[in-house]
Formats: sequence, C-alpha cells, structure tokens
Amino acid sequence: MNAAERFNKLLDQSKQSPAFWTEKAIIEYTEEIVSQMAIQDISRTELARRLGKNPAFVTKLLRGNNNFTFDTVVRIARALEMEFVPHMKPVGWQSHIFDLSPSRQPKAKPLAEIKQAYAAPEDIHTGEEDAEIPLVA
Repeated sequence: MNAAERFNKLLDQSKQSPAFWTEKAIIEYTEEIVSQMAIQDISRTELARRLGKNPAFVTKLLRGNNNFTFDTVVRIARALEMEFVPHMKPVGWQSHIFDLSPSRQPKAKPLAEIKQAYAAPEDIHTGEEDAEIPLVA
C-alpha cells in the first residue's frame, strides 16, 4: 500500500468520527469569516470592535481551534452584515448554495407549475390512464 492509499484509508476512517465533521464545520465557517473580511476589507480590529470584543478574541477565533456556539456564529455573521443560514444535506450529496440579491430574485411560480416542470413524463398523471387499469377482484 503506497502513501496515498494509506492516507485515503486513514481519511475514510476519520470520517466515521463525529469529531471529524465538527472540525470540518469549524474550518469551513472560519474560512467563510476570513473570506467575508477580505471581501468587505474588514480588519481583525474592526471585527473585534463590531463584536464588542478585543482583537485577541478575533485572532483566537480565526485560528480555527474553536467550538463555536450558535450565539457566536450569529453574532459574527451579523457583525459582518451577513445572515447565518444553516444547511443540512443527505450524506454523499453535493450542495450548491447561492445567494440572490432581492432585486434579482425571480417571481414565485405556483407549486403545480413547478412540479409540472420537474416531473418526468412518466410521472405526469392526467387521470385518464386510471380508467384503463383493470380492477382485480
């Protein structure tokens, strides 16, 4: 077994632990904070001021070795003029989340129209085919 195979085996084993997924979430959220700070040109000192904390608090947050509470997560998001939106997905699925500004959001369509657009032809039932199904007594 080469090094890459050993690494992949260890990674697969690690994914069985809740600690792996906790650390992954912490790292991803920390990366999101750093990304928003860069986009908005917000320094650590400015974020600390907005949070009512000292800059050392923000430095500690950005090291990635925290167990964020939802209170802290929401306060950070609001300090960055953002909204925290939790999202769960089925295991093994991919998620593609994007944000639309209010001026770019499409008008809502009736639910029946949406279902019709996404239904496969064999999933569309008009009721006529029910009359052709013989009943078994």
